[in-house]
Amino acid sequence: MASGYKQSQKTKEGTSSTVLAAVALQDHLVKNLNLGGLGRTGPRQIGLGPAAKAKQKKTVRSVVDTGRNRNSKPKKEEPKDEEYNLDPKPPPLTLAQKLGLIDAPDQLLSETDWQKAKEKSNKRDDSGMPCVICKEDFGLKEQVLLSCTHVFHRSCLQAFERFTGKKTCPMCRKEQYQTRVIHEGSKQHRIKCASRIQAAWRGYVVRCWYLKFRQEVPPNDPNLKKKFYQEKLSSITDRMIRSCDFNLNQFLSEIDQSLEASRNVFRSFETSLHRITDDEWDQIQLKAVERGKMECPICLTGLALPSDINVPDNAKVKSVFHLTSADNVKNTKRTSTQKLQKRENKGVQGEGDSEATNKEGRQTVLLSCSHVYHSTCLGMFEELTIVEKNRHKCPVCRTAYQKKIISV
Repeated sequence: MASGYKQSQKTKEGTSSTVLAAVALQDHLVKNLNLGGLGRTGPRQIGLGPAAKAKQKKTVRSVVDTGRNRNSKPKKEEPKDEEYNLDPKPPPLTLAQKLGLIDAPDQLLSETDWQKAKEKSNKRDDSGMPCVICKEDFGLKEQVLLSCTHVFHRSCLQAFERFTGKKTCPMCRKEQYQTRVIHEGSKQHRIKCASRIQAAWRGYVVRCWYLKFRQEVPPNDPNLKKKFYQEKLSSITDRMIRSCDFNLNQFLSEIDQSLEASRNVFRSFETSLHRITDDEWDQIQLKAVERGKMECPICLTGLALPSDINVPDNAKVKSVFHLTSADNVKNTKRTSTQKLQKRENKGVQGEGDSEATNKEGRQTVLLSCSHVYHSTCLGMFEELTIVEKNRHKCPVCRTAYQKKIISV
């Protein structure tokens, strides 16, 4: 009886284990082949058509955005240079996989496993070398580390997988690898760029210092020393020219004015020291006659004509006397003296005699500048004007003068 009971228990356990194994296998197949919807019962749900959906559309009203309902909280910035896995988490183990009837898939690597793989890659300096697929430096692009410790660009690895149609490592041909995003290549790229920038800045500072040193300290070689002083002199002259910001024409006109003023000073100085001779007075008197001004420029009245004007034979008198030749000048001299002698002999009284007596009473003064005035008019002008350095100036030409009274 006992032996029969044990056999019956064994048969029951065998049948239960076979049933359990069958159920586990069936469950595994249903989950892998996505057959979970076959066991559903009930009415079939039919979706609405486009016409029915169009009827259900609600009228959209325009809304003015006042900004009151906006979320004023700033968005949290995602941490940079964070490593993360690209492979999704595997589904939970089925009953068949737990019982060992079917091999379970590989689980994701832990953080320690990834750190070990990254250390192996860094020892080979894979991040410092260009990508094996595109042969370019990693730079700031996304970098992918495989579970086989090889490193590629993420975009390059995805293009390689699409091209080959299977998931194998381009280096070691390992299948079903795991991927993880790392930033070792970008870190090395930043360090390299920073070192290049620092090297360029140091070189610039040293070059500036050397140029400044060369500008201040002359070299020992005589040829270079000569060139150094030439450049120094040219730079000094250039700075002087740049500092003299003036108009050249205005500068030259100022020079001309100063020269003219100095000439006037020397001229007035010479006139004050030089005594004019009788011959020179005759020449000046001739110029006054040739000018033909018979009125005093101050009082605008007639001047007394002198009787002893020495006119040379070759002189040409202008139209005031209505004569153009030397003979006519002599004739005018004779006629004027004859008229004066007749008036003195006859002693005629009248308007003409009164004017003659007025002219005789007001003496005529000849200046060294060949201008003629009444003596009283010029004396009054000298009294009323401000004298500069005890030198009177002609009212017409504004030059210093010497004067001579002409007898009538």
